[in-house]
Amino acid sequence: MKVSLRALRYLVAAAEARNITEAARGLNVSQPSVSAAIAQIEDDYGVQVFIRHHARGVTVTSAGQALVKNARLLLNHARDFDEGAVSLVEDPK
Repeated sequence: MKVSLRALRYLVAAAEARNITEAARGLNVSQPSVSAAIAQIEDDYGVQVFIRHHARGVTVTSAGQALVKNARLLLNHARDFDEGAVSLVEDPK
C-alpha cells in the first residue's frame, strides 16, 4: 500500500476546506505536513488532485474528486473496523 490513512485524512480535509492551510488548522497539524502528504499522493499515483490558487485555496480536479470519494469510503471502512474491534473488547463472546 502506497498511502497511509493519515494522508487520506489530510486529502479529504483539504478537499472539504478547499484550502490546505485551513485543512491543516482543522486537523491541528502543520500546513507543510498536509502539503507534503498531498504531494506524495499525487506523485505516487501520477494524478493531480488539486489546482492550487496562490493565496486563494485549491480546486479539486475531476481525477481528484474520484480519489477523494474513494478516500472517504476507505476512511469510513477503517472507522467501522476500529469501532468493531473496540466493541469486541467491550463485549467479548
